Amino acid sequence: MWYEPVSQFGFKQLPHIIDADKLRPASPVRARTWTKPSAWQTRAEAFGKHLAERIASSPGNVPQMTDMLMKQPDYLGMQRQNTLGTAFVGILAHILKKFGSELVSYKTEVEATTVFPGIAFPGRSTTPRIDLLASQNDLPRAIISAKWSVRHDRLSDITNECPVYKAAYQRIYRQQQHESLLYYVATNEYDPARLNKMLDDRCVDGVVHVHKPAVVEVCGLDKRLTRLIDLSDFVKATSSW
Repeated sequence: MWYEPVSQFGFKQLPHIIDADKLRPASPVRARTWTKPSAWQTRAEAFGKHLAERIASSPGNVPQMTDMLMKQPDYLGMQRQNTLGTAFVGILAHILKKFGSELVSYKTEVEATTVFPGIAFPGRSTTPRIDLLASQNDLPRAIISAKWSVRHDRLSDITNECPVYKAAYQRIYRQQQHESLLYYVATNEYDPARLNKMLDDRCVDGVVHVHKPAVVEVCGLDKRLTRLIDLSDFVKATSSW
């Protein structure tokens, strides 16, 4: 989590819960059309207050407590999204290993062909990788696609790869302990259109959010987002795999 500089309508900075151009005008021309705080500015402000309450701090102190990794000397100037993506997968794996079912093991950045020989994704790398692979008894049980945020032009990557993985599982492992492979998306995305597209995909078994209440209750977004799975509930659900 980090804060975006805003300098508008009394805001100095707001938590980055959505694309920056929805938190501040992208140009002076655009700024002249904003006559009052936007819906996303209001939602970001509400989220900032919620976050402050959860960590027992004041909203003004929260910004300096966030984005600590990217402020480290070794990370200065690095592309944020790549670093976030790698860190997010690692944190998810750590949480699931520590608090999830002891019967499930996890590996990150697994080369897909080592689990599903012969698997191929049209137009994708010849060495596709699984963000987070959950296994039981040395057999694949679930694939977790970890996306801190989801670009609108990358949504198809998620919806396209799910049926490919499940078909490969049926071809290779269908005679094993479980009839089907589970496929989840873990994210911190807030855009309701992007979240709903993933939720509406029948192949995807669930969309896991880092903090579901922040989306559904604090930001007051689309009621359909109640279908999101909170990360804490997802961790508990691993015991039923």
